[in-house]
Amino acid sequence: MSQITQRGATGPLALTASGSFQSSTDSSLATLVGTRWDLSDGREVVLVSTSSATTTVAGQLYQDPALIANHADLVTTAFTAYSANGNVPASVVATLGGTAATLNQYQGGFLVVVEGTGLGQTLRIQGNTAQASTTGACTITLEDAPGVALVAGSSKVSLIPAHGANVIINPTTPTNTPVGIALYAIAASSYGFLVAKGITGALSDSTAPGVGVAIGAGVNTAGTIGTVTSSASTINQSVIGNTVYAATSAKVNPVYLNL
Repeated sequence: MSQITQRGATGPLALTASGSFQSSTDSSLATLVGTRWDLSDGREVVLVSTSSATTTVAGQLYQDPALIANHADLVTTAFTAYSANGNVPASVVATLGGTAATLNQYQGGFLVVVEGTGLGQTLRIQGNTAQASTTGACTITLEDAPGVALVAGSSKVSLIPAHGANVIINPTTPTNTPVGIALYAIAASSYGFLVAKGITGALSDSTAPGVGVAIGAGVNTAGTIGTVTSSASTINQSVIGNTVYAATSAKVNPVYLNL
């Protein structure tokens, strides 16, 4: 099941060389994507993987890729309970909604029970089978045993990838949740760290927020930060932190990130 541990309790990751952070293609890091690590200066970083089309640029904001709509609200057709001796993990069989699934596409992510019996549970995924048929059955093996057993035909589930898996540049119209700001260049299809909390440099868009102002993803230029947009009394986007100095448009400015 999901383990409760101190962040970074397994020891520092070997992602530094000559005093600088590095990217890595070590596939064993896949199971750690989304985990947070403390820097000695008090900042928090999150381990991410980059998409095949993304090389990070220092000071720019990155988000999780858009979710697959056809992997949401899936009808379960079978449920296997966790065995008392731990030899058989809990698993769910769900019918895909029109998009195929690759092997372990959701490893380290979450299964959320969105309707029916077991409603409200969020369960970490150990892995999933490949399913070439866009409407075929996919078996999702769980790390967490549900407190309330799912029921075939009643329980509906949505599949969420690991936070920080295959990150992309944050677009001007966000399609998922912000993950962090790049400290350095992480090569495409590689692993590395983004800053999730604390002081870091961030590229500002043309809104150039003033000192101490709440910031969100820039709405004018992809990968930037900007003044949080609002209408009347409604905030229209996620607040990801605040400025430290008054920002200058198109320059990297220090911000306090809080993701």
